[in-house]
Amino acid sequence: MAYKSDTRKAGRTVESEGFPAVVLIDNTSACNLRCSCCDHVNIKKYRKIEAMKRELYTKIIDEIADESPHSRVWEIFYGDPFLLRDMPERVRYAKDRGLTDVVLNTNGVLMTEQRALPLIKAGLDAIYVGIDGTTKKTYDQIRVGGDFHAVVDNVLKYRDLLRKHGRPEQKIFVQYVVCDINEHETDDFRTFWTERGVNVKVRPRVSWAGLIEASNLQPNATVERRPCYWLMQTINICTDGRVAFCSADPHCRVPCGNVSTHSIKELWAGQLQEYRNMHKEGRFDELPEMCRECMDWQSAYAELAEAVCPVD
Repeated sequence: MAYKSDTRKAGRTVESEGFPAVVLIDNTSACNLRCSCCDHVNIKKYRKIEAMKRELYTKIIDEIADESPHSRVWEIFYGDPFLLRDMPERVRYAKDRGLTDVVLNTNGVLMTEQRALPLIKAGLDAIYVGIDGTTKKTYDQIRVGGDFHAVVDNVLKYRDLLRKHGRPEQKIFVQYVVCDINEHETDDFRTFWTERGVNVKVRPRVSWAGLIEASNLQPNATVERRPCYWLMQTINICTDGRVAFCSADPHCRVPCGNVSTHSIKELWAGQLQEYRNMHKEGRFDELPEMCRECMDWQSAYAELAEAVCPVD
């Protein structure tokens, strides 16, 4: 499969010291699809389907604004933002507090003009729409329950709304996660969207720490293991304030504190720091089983293909 990682070329992953460079906030854990590349179907076994309380959200944003306003802030971790009615207000709060890189990811099914425009006007810096197919046949195998033609139309309308109402630096990306089902359409996907003035991001599949199949990943015993980019750079906050081990732990199987009772800065310097040290020092056998067995770190070392279209 293309986009396999070549860990022999990987240098040491740089740790974000003092404060995470990336903050994922689970504003809602609800999702309207049951994608084959995701384990959301099993989320209720581990945590509730709910929205993050506004008081907790503002606490998180206030700390980021005070400590590291240039950190990238993903407003969604494992849900879809268009299932949260006050998402534009949350984005606006973050932008008003001075955050410079506020982004969303979505499956795009509910991203109508009426729902999208308030996000643009709130100042959202970028939105990433996961499509993963160039044809309806391929899309339907991956984005189970979605509507291929509606998503394509929604992306094109968002592009037009940006041109009319947005700032030049505001962007939309379509994302393509390469797997056995869709690999043959990768080049066509890139061509289709760049010809229409939409940015493209292509990346390899992850297994969510072993929860789904990812044939692009190699057994850890067969490769020289490296520190995990996501663990080194990112903190992941669930709807109830619990901090997950990493970005591959959407069910929070390994909780690492709670931002309801501690600051992000404290948690980043706590147990998460010890886990980062284990990675940097090659002490992988001391990690929790989920991380010890996880192969997703390899995807962080793949060569991502990103095409950014010029602003008209």
